[in-house]
Amino acid sequence: VRQPQVFLMDEPLSNLDAKLRVQTRTQIASLQRRLGVTTVYVTHDQTEALTMGDRIAVLKDGVLQQVGTPREMYDTPANVFVAGFIGSPAMNLGTYTVNNGVAEIGDSRLPITRDAVSSLSEADGGKITIGFRPESLDLVSASDPAALAVQVNIVEELGSDAYVYGSLKTSEGDQDVIVRVNPRTAPEKGEFIHVAIKPGAEHVFAPSSGARIASI
Repeated sequence: VRQPQVFLMDEPLSNLDAKLRVQTRTQIASLQRRLGVTTVYVTHDQTEALTMGDRIAVLKDGVLQQVGTPREMYDTPANVFVAGFIGSPAMNLGTYTVNNGVAEIGDSRLPITRDAVSSLSEADGGKITIGFRPESLDLVSASDPAALAVQVNIVEELGSDAYVYGSLKTSEGDQDVIVRVNPRTAPEKGEFIHVAIKPGAEHVFAPSSGARIASI
């Protein structure tokens, strides 16, 4: 086929080593732009999807969850599945009790808008699912009313970045939390750090359906 209208690629890089995958996906993206031929590219690697795709379609069990640009997928995931799939490391997700318009996240209290609360159904049982990305957390003092106390389990240093994998105690039990920190001042294993979610960086979902309900 010399001049196809579309290329179909089903995980073409799955058997390559990590370095060659990066190199080859760049070559494929450059070739696609030079030829100008629509390419449908199937992958389980969300990094490939984000770096190569002009538009991404996320499927779960054969059902389309969301279609959009990489930025739309990252900034406004349609549901909990997309939120947890797009982004590396993955978004922190937890389900918390809502009392009088406030979500109880550990010892911290996060105000929830009236519209978001009214979007919850009886099936949600007075709870709400909140997501926040590792880079959406700021280190704060323990006295900050919005502070979340996270016990450090592992520090993953990547040179330009470092990620803390820790535990947050909540009324629902311990929750795994990932925090991006300065690699030059990364905490030690076993320490406690205090973080707060940046204003407007939260994602809100209905626990019963997993669907995005509002911004808070």
